[in-house]
Amino acid sequence: MVAMARESDRAVIRSGSPIPEAPGAYPLVGHAPYLARNPPPWLAACRQAGPIVRVRLGPRPAYLVCAPELVHRMLVIDVEAFDKGGPILDNARPFVGNGLVTSAHADHRRQRRIMQSAFSPDRIDGYASVFQQESDAMISSWAAGKEIDFLVEAHALVARTLARTLLPEAELPESSWLADKIADFQAGLLIRTALPHPWIRRLPLPANRRFEQARSQLQASARRAIAAARTRPTAGSLVDNLMAARDTDGDALSDQELVDQIITLLLGGTEPTACTLAWAVHLLTQHPDIQMRLQDEMDSVLNGRAVGPEDFRKLRLTRNVLQETLRLYPIVWMMTRVNTQEVTLGGHRFPAGTDFLFSAYQLQHDPAHFPQPERFDPDRWDTPVSASTRQAHIPFGQGRRKCIGDTFGMAEATIALSTILTRWHLRPASNSRVRKRFRSDLSPTELRITPHPRNSRT
Repeated sequence: MVAMARESDRAVIRSGSPIPEAPGAYPLVGHAPYLARNPPPWLAACRQAGPIVRVRLGPRPAYLVCAPELVHRMLVIDVEAFDKGGPILDNARPFVGNGLVTSAHADHRRQRRIMQSAFSPDRIDGYASVFQQESDAMISSWAAGKEIDFLVEAHALVARTLARTLLPEAELPESSWLADKIADFQAGLLIRTALPHPWIRRLPLPANRRFEQARSQLQASARRAIAAARTRPTAGSLVDNLMAARDTDGDALSDQELVDQIITLLLGGTEPTACTLAWAVHLLTQHPDIQMRLQDEMDSVLNGRAVGPEDFRKLRLTRNVLQETLRLYPIVWMMTRVNTQEVTLGGHRFPAGTDFLFSAYQLQHDPAHFPQPERFDPDRWDTPVSASTRQAHIPFGQGRRKCIGDTFGMAEATIALSTILTRWHLRPASNSRVRKRFRSDLSPTELRITPHPRNSRT
């Protein structure tokens, strides 16, 4: 392994000092266990080692880019030279398809042009009533003082909301079924991306069976939704909007592309929004003073009525709370790129086909850009930030590959959080022991809360 690493240095480094290797590689699997187990200390150690460090995920090396200005160069300045790819994404593509998240630049440009209209501001405003109805239904089922597993609630809420906006009404699955299938798929996908050895996924393990069943059933649901939309269109559903969308040349998405996009939206639209909402609720239960300030803002702006798209700009603290939540807990915490031509990055030259990683979690916990990075401080966003700090805050990515659903997800989270806090004051359950769980997403475990009427908030 040492000989292979030195050979890699000679192949990559044409000038300057050698790139340091990330600490703590294991035999055979390299640094992959850190991605699946407890990444924060390892990511901090990598940042201390240098702006670029070499890591091993299986037999081939990759390079973790730790400096925000270099990540910005990959995502924005030299975007044509850095395509979606790398070991994590390459291992995921056979299972999730060639959707907007996994597609290479050429396919992505076409797909994005076609899909953009489905996520326009007026379309998202049209979905707001669904967000509100489902949020109302969720909190109406709560009882004062009764313990709630909030992540389960958030998954069901977001899955049902997404299903209602994405799929024709006749093809809506049960929200609990959809949330369970997405969770099984996400768990299996982590194993197949971080530990890509084929023999692992061939083992007759319950997790492998659940993954294959979830993949098959989600794809079948997507195909049924497409067929239903063709025979009985439902005005306003995302599937109908995607099927009707055309690029400037008049091209539409093929049926297989539609399946891939639906799977992408189910995975990318459920877990991130549910986890963001869950982390925000956790933080507010730990900081009751900020929760009370948030409720005061909602009382002032909304005056007892339901939140609407026209209120988003006025809910400044709400926006800051969600922004700070995403800084502390970026749901998509690790991303990848591969260069399509020889490039110079950080003073080093890399041949085409080199794999690169970068971590939003690492960048957003860097004290050089975010003083007291572990502190929950929504007010930090009231102060203008420097260009380098903006480059370090990438919860939705950056540049032309920035998440197409960022506004959709933030609108949904804003409406859900506002609906909850106008009726309830939230406290942590006595036995709640929240921990960070790093999979393909960053989610909380054991997030149990108790809702209490607003008049008992003190």
